[in-house]
Amino acid sequence: MLRQLNLNEKILVIADGAAFGSEMEKLVRLMKGYPNVVFYLPESFEWIILRSGVIEDSEIAEMLKHPEDYIESKDFFSWERYFTAQIIQNTKDSYLEYSKRQLNPAYLQEKISDKILSVMKDA
Repeated sequence: MLRQLNLNEKILVIADGAAFGSEMEKLVRLMKGYPNVVFYLPESFEWIILRSGVIEDSEIAEMLKHPEDYIESKDFFSWERYFTAQIIQNTKDSYLEYSKRQLNPAYLQEKISDKILSVMKDA
């Protein structure tokens, strides 16, 4: 992937932090060698959606303060799977119905995408 990029330009890499855990050593080396390459590695895309407030639910907001108090490892292999389950459960049968297979076009509406992007700006 890096061979295809012009590493002299400013580059923002957005990736699933949970998936990149095993690659962190390589990423740290890359960041030291190329200060113009910036990584944004949130817990998961689903975490960003939940943080955005797109799904208005006080229980979600509370859970996001201390997810470790809510996520049971015997039930969920990863935090990403827990966050995905939360979105699916909280959007079922609504215009925001969520699926991992294909992004619902509702999430691309400007009002909603702006909320999602604001989470990234606050990071």
